Amino acid sequence: MLNYLVRRLILLPITLFFIILVNFVIINLAPGDPVTITEISPEGSATRREDRSMAFGSDNRYLQFREHYGLTLPILFNRWPSLSQDYVDRTLWTLVNRKASPQSAEEMNVKQYDALRITFGDQARFIMPKLLHVMENTKEEIPIRRTAVRFFVRGGTRQAILGPNLSEEQKAYNRKTSEDNNFLANQLIAPDDTPEKIELKIKGLRKWYEDNKTYYNFEPDFREKVRIFFTETRFFRYMSRVLTLDFGTLRNDNNKTVIQEVVKRFKYSLTLALLPMIITFVLCTIFGFVMAYRHKQWPDYLLNILFLILYAIPVFVVAPFLIEKIALNKTFPFTNIPIPISGFTSPDAVYNNQTSWQRLFDVLQHIFLPLIAILYGTLAAQSRLSRTAVLEVLRHDYVRTAKAKGVPTGTIMFKHVGRNAAITIVTSIAGSLGIVLGGSLIVETLFQINGFGKFFYDAIINRDYNVIMFSALAGSFLSLLGYLAADIAYTLLDPRLTLD
Repeated sequence: MLNYLVRRLILLPITLFFIILVNFVIINLAPGDPVTITEISPEGSATRREDRSMAFGSDNRYLQFREHYGLTLPILFNRWPSLSQDYVDRTLWTLVNRKASPQSAEEMNVKQYDALRITFGDQARFIMPKLLHVMENTKEEIPIRRTAVRFFVRGGTRQAILGPNLSEEQKAYNRKTSEDNNFLANQLIAPDDTPEKIELKIKGLRKWYEDNKTYYNFEPDFREKVRIFFTETRFFRYMSRVLTLDFGTLRNDNNKTVIQEVVKRFKYSLTLALLPMIITFVLCTIFGFVMAYRHKQWPDYLLNILFLILYAIPVFVVAPFLIEKIALNKTFPFTNIPIPISGFTSPDAVYNNQTSWQRLFDVLQHIFLPLIAILYGTLAAQSRLSRTAVLEVLRHDYVRTAKAKGVPTGTIMFKHVGRNAAITIVTSIAGSLGIVLGGSLIVETLFQINGFGKFFYDAIINRDYNVIMFSALAGSFLSLLGYLAADIAYTLLDPRLTLD
């Protein structure tokens, strides 16, 4: 078994790496990004609008968001330092004339133009010498030179390092970038600038470039290009943070880390995930044995029909029914204690003044209805699975042999049948360990419980990549641990099985 465990533990980080890779690529290839405020149709009309207008590529706040999420870099490999001068010339001409090529009769639609403008802006920091060549070319048209200056400024602009406890080196970097950004912003060519003023600004940008090309590495050699190819990417930056257990911050609040918010909700979703899992395992085993032992008798038919009905009823029907018909203005049976319909505990003013036993009882009162809403569907499915597993074991020869030898029915069912049938149930339940961090969106929303379900749903709506990636990573990790625990449980349930 030791060799098996070592192999599985070695494969665990490799498997997680490829899970992260696949999820990361899918998320980053999905339309839009965390800072998309308005999605534009090909005709130029807004297809989704929030409370702010579209931010343009020159908007500093928009760029700051994109820098924060690493969205200004390619996903896996960075070949931008090797872009040709011809590509730069053609792209600038396209951006100025809004046409894909000189032969095109129609202008580019708004969505295509906007995507090209933002992508070229992201590439600008890697093609600074080529942009400078266009800017200084007096044979080029003024609109093209002006556009080249704009993207040159975009490429030279750097975002400050944010966060508490900055080192002196980081503070010095922030001071320099602030001065450089102010200088570059003042060198943008205005529509009313005279030719002499334009040339003066371009000369100023040339001098700034010569002074800073080494500091900002504007002209990388072959070795540097190889490094940039692998390291200046979104995935490398994300993995470098993950390896240090830094899963980032929330999109809407840089002062709140993903880990802090997950830990804050851990007790809610852990309770609403593990408790139903344990209860389901016990009850589905009991019901499975009853249905299998009374196969094709009235208990089997009755429970089968009951579980089929329960499985068919969606949770968004059951949860409101429990609130309105069972709990609202009602009390627990044989008591005068009102049934809570929201929250995980009583208000803090009440809960903080309770003893440990009172707090436990308070939590049990509040999770009574949510547990039922979560439990009924899983119990229905697992009970029918347990019935099938028990029936399969009952048909084996060793069970018939035990019966022929006069072994008591209870011993046969619990010692011979139960341990073998439990293997199927353990496999099913262990595989669902990943839902601990998935939560139950509908139940948590209706019962106003601040758990993982609503948290991750809000992250998807807000396109909060850090939270989405953490949920995928943590869910996958727990699922792999669940399967490992199931494999170990097999050897405990059935001595015939080994992991060697």
